[in-house]
Amino acid sequence: MKKLTGTTALSRRNKRKEEPEAQQDKHEKITTVATRRNVTTGTSPVPMRLPENDKAELNLWLEELSEATGKKITGAKLLRGLIHMREKLNQKAVIKAINEAN
Repeated sequence: MKKLTGTTALSRRNKRKEEPEAQQDKHEKITTVATRRNVTTGTSPVPMRLPENDKAELNLWLEELSEATGKKITGAKLLRGLIHMREKLNQKAVIKAINEAN
């Protein structure tokens, strides 16, 4: 039987470890694929359970906002916007609207 000759991935890796560091830099791969960032805030997501009528109203509002901005507006973006402007909202009016919705 004839012995196979050539290099394997393992032998190439071992050979690179033995090479000086300057030589190793040449062998590093360059990729355009973005690495996945682990972006977490340490908080769990907040589910929103809405009755069908409220879901329909929310979807209509989101469509109106999307058309006005020319960008896709989601429920999460809308909620973040409301949180951002909470100081500008009339708290009593918001509480009154919440109570009337129930």
